[in-house]
Amino acid sequence: MPTGYESGKTWSPIGAQATVSTSAASRVWTLNEVAAYEGAGTWPAPATTMEFIAKVGPADGSTNTVSFTSIPQTYRNLRIVMSNGRRDSSANAGISIQYNSDVTAANYGWQVMYALGGGASAQKAAYFPPYGDMPNSQNSGYCIWDIGQYSDSSVGTTCQWQAGTDVRNNGALLAGANGYEVASAVTQIDVVSSYTTSGYYFEAPTTFALFGIGGA
Repeated sequence: MPTGYESGKTWSPIGAQATVSTSAASRVWTLNEVAAYEGAGTWPAPATTMEFIAKVGPADGSTNTVSFTSIPQTYRNLRIVMSNGRRDSSANAGISIQYNSDVTAANYGWQVMYALGGGASAQKAAYFPPYGDMPNSQNSGYCIWDIGQYSDSSVGTTCQWQAGTDVRNNGALLAGANGYEVASAVTQIDVVSSYTTSGYYFEAPTTFALFGIGGA
């Protein structure tokens, strides 16, 4: 008699008895069972490639900080997208990513390559990771931060970003990366404009969106 079938019964499940939930179905199921659970909406859905978590904005010019708190630990990576970024100031100053309210600059390190107004350059520092020289009052900027292994407290958190502004107004293009030297699960991320004066507050129509990518 094949393994997994019991004597005296026309059929029995292969493997231990298990309960279906929306996150797991850990045995072999018949097609009829699968169809029934799917019809009831209780069969586990396939893993989501990228899932929206939260949005902040449009900004109202009242703060230089945007915070994503109580971040779910169920994803492998995170993505933050800034769209239509604006600040009143026309001076050069960047935006940093800070984890778990850690304001010790030496715990962060970064490198960036960028082109400003047609010229190319590169910088590095042991400091808050920048998205630098914009946005400002002349350019609407964007940035995408991809944050890896944020929920694994046994490894350091990494981040890669790409950013740009309107090339019609002395535009910029950046690509960079950073490492966070304190190995801890990330539950909060703050996007912080460089200075606390009102010229560096995030202005409309700036928005920030947080996404989860893959399964932990």
